[in-house]
Amino acid sequence: MRVSVAEFLELELPEPDDKRKMELDDGVLYIMPRPRPRHQSVQGSLYYHIETYLRGLAERPGVAYMDVNVALPSELPRLFAPDLTVILYGGAAVVGERMLEGVPAIVAEILSTDRSRDLTRKRQVYAEAGIPEYWIIDQQNDTAMQLELQDGEYVQRAALAAGDTLTTPLLPGLAIPLADVFHHRSQLPN
Repeated sequence: MRVSVAEFLELELPEPDDKRKMELDDGVLYIMPRPRPRHQSVQGSLYYHIETYLRGLAERPGVAYMDVNVALPSELPRLFAPDLTVILYGGAAVVGERMLEGVPAIVAEILSTDRSRDLTRKRQVYAEAGIPEYWIIDQQNDTAMQLELQDGEYVQRAALAAGDTLTTPLLPGLAIPLADVFHHRSQLPN
């Protein structure tokens, strides 16, 4: 179904509490199923670690969101809702009343039912938009791939497993133990 951004923002799902995620990709409406419990757990844990980091700083450099609509720069309407979005103050994204507009610093997608869309299409769209970092979190294999934008294309900066720690130069001092994110109690420190 093709819709405009204005039509997209006015859409109401059949049930007010429906938590399905909708995205607009070059004017085409995508409606994804509700996330499963493990997906939400991994998403919540990533958000918790980033938000805790940001709140612990004397001067907060930005803000993190889960499932917020992001209007990406493009000639055709593109409104995506990454599982996690980080914007840095003074960066290329603006917080509006109903969505973010522009280019976030970091987006993360947790692979679920449509893995190829996250691995291929979103990688392309996020690179075209100029998003500096794209994290692909694979909850089935307990891995994280950090992609960094270089010359308009993503290159892999790190391939991490459950025992590793996720860091980024965009948020100095942030250290997310993936054992905690993936809930590997046997790998958590005592």
